[in-house]
Amino acid sequence: MVRAIFTELAATPRGESDWEVCFADDCSDDGTYERLVKLAALFPFRLIRPPENLGRGAIRNLLAQEASASMLIFLDGDCRVQPGYFKAWDGLDPDIAWLGRVSYDNHPRSGFSRFLSRGSGVAKLRRAQAIPPAYFISQNFRISKAAFDKTGGFRTDLLGWGGEDTDLGCKLRRIGVPLRYHEEAEVRHPSVTGLEAYFARLFHFGRVNLPVLIADNPGLAAQFKLGYADGMRSLLFANPLAFRLSRALVTRFKGWPWPFAFYRYVIFNCYVRGFRQAPSR
Repeated sequence: MVRAIFTELAATPRGESDWEVCFADDCSDDGTYERLVKLAALFPFRLIRPPENLGRGAIRNLLAQEASASMLIFLDGDCRVQPGYFKAWDGLDPDIAWLGRVSYDNHPRSGFSRFLSRGSGVAKLRRAQAIPPAYFISQNFRISKAAFDKTGGFRTDLLGWGGEDTDLGCKLRRIGVPLRYHEEAEVRHPSVTGLEAYFARLFHFGRVNLPVLIADNPGLAAQFKLGYADGMRSLLFANPLAFRLSRALVTRFKGWPWPFAFYRYVIFNCYVRGFRQAPSR
């Protein structure tokens, strides 16, 4: 990722922006920090490491605090910038929060990666559409530091995976910052083949974090379509047999390009089943 960023920066004509590159290591213990230290001797980036693990929200808040620029671009550590990435961010309205495109590797082959690239979240919206907060994903986005600070940044009280970006999208909407899609700013994510682990995280998100988000942002219940799991509609949209069948198909035959509806059905049922078991309900 580091080499890809600086290779693309070197190929980018000097435009309206000078770039400051910051990496955060949230107290990793797998050798990542040591590799970053070596790379920092070769490439001009700032390496930030807190004295203790902060978690998904707080470490990104620290990055924003440490950055000196008036515009911030957040990029996940497992994403690789694509040609034209930095140039694509120039000239955009600074009063809008822009979500860039996240595409996925084709190898190893994964129908779920195809779905994430083309049929999920902002990937299925038309360019001019406003982005609902539930679709706000923080893998690759641009925002003014002033707007980020005004929201208070990412919340830090959620447990495990998921939700801090949705919450930030809600806070941006409350302060009047529009959310828009800018597909020219593209990054590439590794293919997603560990579907069982992914679906387990969705269940945990529905059980632990989604109730907290909805308590603070009631409109999210409609955006996550929770009404489809109530009453007679649940016989179709939250049917246990249909869920088990869909999940078995997409996890056993990972490379097959199943219809997007299969993946949507499994995802919906994972977080809804977690939500139904939430202790706070």
